[in-house]
Amino acid sequence: MSSNNIGSRTITFDERAFLVDGQRKLLVSGEIHYARSPRELWPVLLDNAKELGLNCIASYVFWNWHEPERDVYDFSGVRDLGHFLSLCAERDLDVILRAGPYCCAEWNYGGYPPYLRDEPGIVIRTWNEPYMSRVEKYFSHLVTEFRPYLASNGGPIILVQVENEYANVAKRYGDDGQRYIAWMGDLAKKLGVDVPVIMCEGGAEGAIETVNGFSISQERMQQFRKAHPGMPAIWTELWPSWYDTWGFQRHYRDPRNIASHILSFISNGGSGFNYYMFHGGTNFGRTSMYLQTTSYEFDALLDEYGAPTLKGRYLARLHNLLINNSATILDGECEVRNDAKGVSTATWRHAGRSIIISCSKSPFHAVVKDEKGSVLFDTEKIYSAVHASHRPPKWKELPAPLDWQAWAEPRPSERTDDAISSPVPLEQLSLTHDKSDYCWYSAEIKLEKNGDHVLELSHCADVMSIFIDGKPVGFSQPPFLENRGPTSTTPAIKTENNKVNALESAVGHYKQSFTFASSKGKKRLDILASSTGMVKGDWMLGASMNTECKGIWGKAICDKRPIKSWEMRPFLAGEKLNLPAFTKSVSWHNANKIRSQSCVWYRSTFIIPKRVLKSDFRLDAEGLGKGMLFINGHALGRHWLVEGKGYGADEPWQNRELEGLSLGPVGEATQRYYHVPRAWLQEVNELMIFEERECNPGKVCLETRKA
Repeated sequence: MSSNNIGSRTITFDERAFLVDGQRKLLVSGEIHYARSPRELWPVLLDNAKELGLNCIASYVFWNWHEPERDVYDFSGVRDLGHFLSLCAERDLDVILRAGPYCCAEWNYGGYPPYLRDEPGIVIRTWNEPYMSRVEKYFSHLVTEFRPYLASNGGPIILVQVENEYANVAKRYGDDGQRYIAWMGDLAKKLGVDVPVIMCEGGAEGAIETVNGFSISQERMQQFRKAHPGMPAIWTELWPSWYDTWGFQRHYRDPRNIASHILSFISNGGSGFNYYMFHGGTNFGRTSMYLQTTSYEFDALLDEYGAPTLKGRYLARLHNLLINNSATILDGECEVRNDAKGVSTATWRHAGRSIIISCSKSPFHAVVKDEKGSVLFDTEKIYSAVHASHRPPKWKELPAPLDWQAWAEPRPSERTDDAISSPVPLEQLSLTHDKSDYCWYSAEIKLEKNGDHVLELSHCADVMSIFIDGKPVGFSQPPFLENRGPTSTTPAIKTENNKVNALESAVGHYKQSFTFASSKGKKRLDILASSTGMVKGDWMLGASMNTECKGIWGKAICDKRPIKSWEMRPFLAGEKLNLPAFTKSVSWHNANKIRSQSCVWYRSTFIIPKRVLKSDFRLDAEGLGKGMLFINGHALGRHWLVEGKGYGADEPWQNRELEGLSLGPVGEATQRYYHVPRAWLQEVNELMIFEERECNPGKVCLETRKA
C-alpha cells in the first residue's frame, strides 16, 4: 500500500481503491463546472447531486477564468472557488479538483489565458521556460486559494489532477513533454498539495493515472493493471453523451448503456467513476471553444437549468445500490467468470454477504443480485419503471417583448477611430488578443467587368461576412471541421517595430472563396471576421496551441489579382461603447426601418410577472441568424441558428451502437434555445442582440418551464 500521511483526513490508496481515513471508498462522482453556472445555482446543483446519489464532485479550474489579465487574479463572485468548495463540504461531498493548467473541456483555449500566445518564445504544454514560468506563477497563487480546502486541512479535496489527457500530444513533444508533466506533478507537491496527485490518460512515471472514455473494456482494464500495478482504477471521465458543435446534429446517449458499462467496469475491478458531465451548464459570454455551442447541456444527469433528467433519476438507483454495497465490492474476495455466450459474472463475498454482477455484451444488459438471488438492479426493468414515471419538461411562452429598437453597427468607412494599415492582412488575435470575436478587414478593389466576381482567401478563420460598398454579398458556409490542421508556420502578425513577418505556406482547412455579383469599377471591400472561439487542444491544429490564428493572415485575391493594401479595425463600434451596459450611448430607432440590414444591434424590453420569477427560463432565438445575446447587461453567449448536418467519417467515437449513442434530426438547428439564468432577471428586463445577418427579432420570445 502506498500512502500520504496527512492531517485531519488521511488519503491513501491501494490497487483496490482510494482510502479515506483507512476506509476504502467507492467514488461515485459527477463533474460540475462552477464557471458554467451562476453562483446562485451552485447550491441547487450540489443538492441535486446529493439527491441523485453522488458522494463526490469533480471540477476544472480554468486558468483564464481566474487570471484574465497577466498577474491580475480574480476569485470573487462567480469565480469564488473557495465558496464552491465550502458548499461541497457542507453537503459532505468530496472533491476531485482538476487544477490544470491545461483543462480542455470544450472551454475557450482549453482554459489557457489567450495572452500566453503573445509570450515571446513560448511553446505551450512542453518543457519551455516562458511557458513554465507563467504556469509556476499562476499555480503558486492558485494553490494558496484551495490549500485550506485540502483533505489534509479537513477540507473536501481528496484528489488534485494536474494537466489533462497528455497522451493526445505526447508524441509531438517527446522527451521534453515527459519532463514537463513530471515537473507539473513535482510543482504541485512543492507548493503544498499533500493529497494524491492524479493525471488522466497520460501521466508522468509514478503518477496515479486514470482513464477516460464512453466505456472501459475488460481488455483495457487488463492493460491498465499491467501498466500501473498497485494503483486503483478510476474512470475520471465517463461520458454520458457528447458535446455539440455548430452546424452538426445534437448528441444523445441511452442511460441503460451507461449503467451496463458502469457495472462492467466495477466487475473488472474499477473503484470509482466520474460523469463528465454530470451538469454541463452553459458557455456564457465567449467562454466556449472553437465551434462549441453556447449550451453545454451534454445530455447529462442534470439538465442545463440544474434539474434532474430521466437519465439522472435512472442512474441514481444504480448509485445508491453501489454505495450501499461498496464494502462488499471493495473489501471482498472477487471471482470473475466468462461463459461461451459472452456473459461475464463477477461475484464478491465479504462478511457473509455476496454481490453478483452479470454483464452481457450483445445486447448490452446487466443484472445485480444478492446472495439470495434477489434482483437488486436490472438495467432494463429499472429503466422501464423510471421512464414510466418521468414527465418531460414543458415550456410556456411569456408575453412578447415590447417594441424592438435598432442601431446599425457602423461600417468601417463610417467609423472615426484610427485604422491599422498594412500591405497584408494582420492576423486577428494579434489585434484583439481574444477580447472580441470581431475584426473588420477593409481594402479598395477594382473590378474590371460587370457580373460575377470571385474573392479567394488563402488563410482565414472562422466566419467571414463579405461586403461590397457596405452591402452584404456573401457569408462563410458551415459546417466547419473541428480539427483543421496547421494554420501557418509564421502567420503575418504585427511586430514591435510595426513590421510584418513573411507568410510561409501552410497545410490546413483555412481557405475560403466567395462568388458575388457587382458592376465594374472601384469598390470598397469590407470583411467582418467573426471568431467562434479558440481551439481547446493541440490536435485541432496539428501543432502547439500558441499557433492558433483567427481572421485573415494569408493572401487575398479578387478575380485572380492580389489585394495589396489593407486596413484593420478590431472590435465592433458597439463593443467599444460597451453598448450592452450603456444602452443610451447611441440613438436607437424603430427596428422596422433597418430590419433588412445586417450587422445591427437590437434591443427590447419584456416584463416577467413576479409569480413566475422563481421559474427556469430560456430564450427561443427563432428568427435570428448569428451573433451575441445579452440580458440586463449579462452576456448570454453566442447564438447561431445554423442547421445541423450529418456527421462524416471523422466522428468522435468508434462504435456508436456499442456506446448507445444517437443523433438528433438532420436539419434541426444545432441550438435554438438559450439558458437565461433566473438570477439575472427581474420584473422589467432588457434584451439586447448583436446580429451579423438579416433577421426578424420579432420572432424571439422568452419561455418559462411549467411546474
